[in-house]
Amino acid sequence: MRHLTAWRDWRRWIPAQCPGCGRRILGQGLCDACRGALALDLTHPRCRVCLHPLVAGVCPDCPDEAPAYDRIIAAFDYQALGRDLIQDYKVRCRLSLASVLADRLACAVRAAPPADRPDWIVPVPARRQALRQRGFSPPAEIARLLAVRLGLAYRLDGVRRVQDGRKQAALGRADRLQAQAGLYVCGRGGRGGARQFQWHRPDGEWTGRLDGLRIAVIDDVLTTGATLQAVSVALKAAGAVRVEGWVLARAVRRPLPR
Repeated sequence: MRHLTAWRDWRRWIPAQCPGCGRRILGQGLCDACRGALALDLTHPRCRVCLHPLVAGVCPDCPDEAPAYDRIIAAFDYQALGRDLIQDYKVRCRLSLASVLADRLACAVRAAPPADRPDWIVPVPARRQALRQRGFSPPAEIARLLAVRLGLAYRLDGVRRVQDGRKQAALGRADRLQAQAGLYVCGRGGRGGARQFQWHRPDGEWTGRLDGLRIAVIDDVLTTGATLQAVSVALKAAGAVRVEGWVLARAVRRPLPR
């Protein structure tokens, strides 16, 4: 263990390429310029729930009824460098970027307005076909690393996908919401599956349901919020009292309507 700690310390002094621009820097992360470029565009006021820029004071992405999740925290917008890093991580399977991206999300969580500390971190479960193609789940890797950085408990199997459903890339908002509804359950079983799980509360007591627990759901990109909506519905049906979505990137419609 001592040798492992020493190796981690030495890595800070080993020159490496910045994954954003390719410039050689000391350490294994982003250079200062790329870290500065990864941010939310705050030139427009943002929705306090889903983080989409407001249009004439109204959120174009939140439905008439409040979403099942309580708020979104995002590390950066899904554009320019942020989009390139996500594509390298998810599509080109550069697993080494997981640590860099988890660092950005950890910074965003620490900088967010104070709220109740989550009891558990859980990732959005990957589609089976995507998992076979990539060999790993992008949200699960981020969740695992983020939990270590923030000192939180996590479960990679906390939410289960009942079926793959349709791919969302070609679907509009309404179709995405419909396609994702009912795809997720909490626990290993179908009906009543949450009772087969054991979750511990902040006081250390173990329980078979999520009653009164606060959950942070990890995903890579928030586009319409359809996936997080469906996952949040499943978690709250199992008893969760608060669900937050922690995502790497927030997609924004551009150009924004006036």
